[in-house]
Amino acid sequence: MTGGTAGLAAIDMRVQPSWRWSDDEPPPQRAAALKGYDRVYGEKSRDSHTHASLVADLRRHKIKAVVQSEPVAGSAAGWNDRVAAVIARNPDCFLAGFGSANPHDGLAALREIDRFHRELGLRGLAMMADFFNMDIADKRCWPFYAKAAELGMPVGIHVGVNFSTNSPIRHGHPSFVDELACHYPELIIICNHGGWPWAAETVAVAWKHPNVYLEFGAIAPRYLASAEGGWQPMR
Repeated sequence: MTGGTAGLAAIDMRVQPSWRWSDDEPPPQRAAALKGYDRVYGEKSRDSHTHASLVADLRRHKIKAVVQSEPVAGSAAGWNDRVAAVIARNPDCFLAGFGSANPHDGLAALREIDRFHRELGLRGLAMMADFFNMDIADKRCWPFYAKAAELGMPVGIHVGVNFSTNSPIRHGHPSFVDELACHYPELIIICNHGGWPWAAETVAVAWKHPNVYLEFGAIAPRYLASAEGGWQPMR
């Protein structure tokens, strides 16, 4: 990233690709189980934005981004292709990409990780086990972590609350990250969203394991700075 970051205000580690390239495309139909995200985040959700508006925001605020595939609708392969297309379309705005895989797809998902790494050039693995209604440390996920370690890719894991109606939040408990880090000390693990409401537990896991990092996508800084809200251990 040397030479391409001069004058930047920040690097955003976790940006989702927009669902639409421009306003000419209709908004996508979000699954009913995910309507809770509209309620939590309001009208300014990913559905209402486009790739063009995202690029404009990044340039205006002098931010470059790492864009991450999150297949909450459609196939993982399709979103991985979109991440690669986002980077190719605006390489001045996007530094790298994370691909994803569906743990329910078994060996086909492992082949998809190889594909997006070798053919698309994506640099990390985004894991959202709780969106597939399974624990972070579910045995079906272990081959994915091993593959990432083999390829030298960091893994960004959705840790903490989710707002879907078909997956209990217990799937995202940070104790599963502790278990994972014990087995793979060489694997770089990123806890997306900081693990709330288990902020203290997430801090303990990151304190224990030097290969575990915390990320705070979708969390407004005012909440982290507040004396209330459950983020005190993070501060």
